[in-house]
Amino acid sequence: MRKIVVSLVMSILFLFSSCAKEPIPSESLPTGIDPLDTSVSSNYGQLSAIGKPLPEGMILRERVNYPHTLGYDIYNGEPIEVSLEVLASKTPIYTEGYMVFVEGIPILSRIKVDGVMREKEKYMHIVHHREETTTNVNLYFEPLGFQEGEIVEFYIAYIFTPSYIPYEYYPLYGNTHKIMRSPSSPVKIKRGSDSTTEKTALFPSRIYDIPNEIYKMYEYEDGTNYLDTNPIVELCDGSGSQIVQQMGAKGYTDLKIKLYGGNSTQYRITLLIDQQPVLVSGKDYLEVTLEKGTTVEFDFTIDISELDRKNTIMAVAVPFGDTFQRYITHSDPVLLINLDKPQAEEDIVPSDYKYAEGDD
Repeated sequence: MRKIVVSLVMSILFLFSSCAKEPIPSESLPTGIDPLDTSVSSNYGQLSAIGKPLPEGMILRERVNYPHTLGYDIYNGEPIEVSLEVLASKTPIYTEGYMVFVEGIPILSRIKVDGVMREKEKYMHIVHHREETTTNVNLYFEPLGFQEGEIVEFYIAYIFTPSYIPYEYYPLYGNTHKIMRSPSSPVKIKRGSDSTTEKTALFPSRIYDIPNEIYKMYEYEDGTNYLDTNPIVELCDGSGSQIVQQMGAKGYTDLKIKLYGGNSTQYRITLLIDQQPVLVSGKDYLEVTLEKGTTVEFDFTIDISELDRKNTIMAVAVPFGDTFQRYITHSDPVLLINLDKPQAEEDIVPSDYKYAEGDD
């Protein structure tokens, strides 16, 4: 992991909100597709059945090496293999990042693309998909650090357009990244092993009830509420305001993570900079128990002295332990600008540039 040290302090500021992301109306989907099953997903959040035409900008994934007949993969000392057939529709740009989390912890993996094995283990692999062509992707990883007989959960995070996109497409380039919502899969440990992952204790945090004005923002017309079943994780600046862009200077910047909503669940939170996990107070992840109806809040001062001018930062929360809520939750990515590094001419957004959203 990149050695970026993040220090933790207590927070006393209030919560600001992002817009709720509602499930896709089932009537807009092909017959037989679950609107919450985004193992088949696109950057527009829609789904399509295998064998049917895909709308522009959509990707379809299917695992072709199915796990053990008992419904789980088995780790016996050899890497777990997940083989995918990935079909991309017609779209001008389609790249996808792949990360593996085991019990909420990001781990190194290897990848084979169309039969060609890439040499290095990485936390994230980028694959360029060809238009209207099926790509064969094989991921290999080892769920280390667990005891014989345990059944643990792994997730593959599919990150849409993880690479930088210039301002001509979107000046706040961090927001072009999106982790698709995908369910977890079980692995039974037949051979225990040690792990090099740094374990972490529970971190001190500020815990408070979700403010009523925030809760009301997520209420549906029928009286139900998005936050009763769905968690949200946010990245904010030091004042508590949600952000899409953050500046840092003199080697550091202040950030805040907020996690709220959903059922009472244990989470491990990883901070990603340019899609690579970074150290949080010398450890690999934060570990927290979120009670239903509450917000958990952490404050950080991040050392950015070794970062480039432009970086993407994202918080990823993954449930673990005895829970039925088995989906990755992530913040909107934030463009982190290191003001100590020089600005390139092509990075300057013209003063007369108008954003597509919110213009009169």
